[in-house]
Amino acid sequence: MAARTKQRRAIGIVRVSRVGGREGESFTSPDEQRRRIESECEREGLELIDVISELDVSGGTPLSKREGLRTAIERVEAGEAQVIVAAYFDRLARSLKVRGELVDRVEAAGGQVLAVDVGQVTNGSAGQWLSGTLLGAVAEYHRRSTGERVAEAQVRAVDRGVPVSPRVPLGYTREKSCPLVPDPQTVPLVRRAFEMRADGESITAIRKMLASAGVARSHRGVQVMLANRIYLGEVHFGKQANLDAHEPIIDRELFDHVQRMVIPRGPQPGSDRLLARLGVLRCGSCGSRLGSMKMPRQGDYPIYRCRSTSDCDKRVTISAVIAEQVVSDHVRAALANVEGRASAEANIRSAEQELADAQDALDAAVQTFDRLGDELTVREKLTELRHARDGAQERLDQLGGTRLEVRINADTDWERLTLDEQRALIRATVARAMVGPGRGAERIEIQDVAA
Repeated sequence: MAARTKQRRAIGIVRVSRVGGREGESFTSPDEQRRRIESECEREGLELIDVISELDVSGGTPLSKREGLRTAIERVEAGEAQVIVAAYFDRLARSLKVRGELVDRVEAAGGQVLAVDVGQVTNGSAGQWLSGTLLGAVAEYHRRSTGERVAEAQVRAVDRGVPVSPRVPLGYTREKSCPLVPDPQTVPLVRRAFEMRADGESITAIRKMLASAGVARSHRGVQVMLANRIYLGEVHFGKQANLDAHEPIIDRELFDHVQRMVIPRGPQPGSDRLLARLGVLRCGSCGSRLGSMKMPRQGDYPIYRCRSTSDCDKRVTISAVIAEQVVSDHVRAALANVEGRASAEANIRSAEQELADAQDALDAAVQTFDRLGDELTVREKLTELRHARDGAQERLDQLGGTRLEVRINADTDWERLTLDEQRALIRATVARAMVGPGRGAERIEIQDVAA
């Protein structure tokens, strides 16, 4: 009896690209792409083991930034799958460079790249290479030409005084493709927000004022609003600006005063709590880091709680004693049979890579969005990326002083360790300790670094 041929395994790639809510590529629904991939795998006798979705990912994104496609390639290289399938050629990539890297790596691992609309994508022969390269060139041409047309349309919009963002900032209204018009209902809220900030009020106080009027804004959203030059009547698009695009609702003197405002927070005291500033203790509702504090009305009882700037509805709180005991017990149990050198070096290298990745993402966004100037959605995204970069830098700074190596048995010698040594072992063992709403220690779910 002839031996049965082992069924080849496939990974599907679904990609949809949309830039800032504007059409950049013809929209092909993820569900429709998935159905075509499933039908092709059934027809070719492939076992579809996974479908990876890349939403809001441009076809010109470098492979190093395409987490989904890069993961699929790595799984082929690891032998988990043999074929990468996409519904359409341009869903794989709209970049000759990415197309070349994809095919080279997959074929070097003995795999195959398949697009349902054109068949196998390969460099197997000169003719096949030429065919694939021409298709890739056409896909990249369409991406580039579409980008140019969008940019030209945005330039013309700015000349007419029309913001390129589809979002209408608080305080204005507009009809499609028309300049902004002050909204009598919300202009007083915007002016009040600027006046409060000029008087030294906190962002939290301004958020509460807006919320009382039915306007929900995040902490960062208020910061972005108070720096938005659109309230001066200006519209910006890269180096191009229309300084008289619409009627301003904030006078320049007040606007400039708010930009100069620095609300002193005073010195931020350090904490000697075990989990303070480690970043491992997180709110199970919103994912924010829990900060340490004391409850004066309860005899300065120490707790960890969700930060006041978080938009979390639950705002979890937990006893510092309980949280520290749970995490310490977990680390001791995890390292109970480990005796030797426990080092934070691996975590430092990980933090350095995290910082490098965050900086790369920020730099790429700055280059991509440079032409969009003060557009609100773009500025929010850049602010978010800067926070990620600053968070990575903070983590690296915290680890910088703990390049220590300790000859211990982590379980039996735990109480003899210094605070820095205990923290180093926690960093090396615990990725996250998620604290859910409720009471007691059982609501803490620990995720290990190795998980």
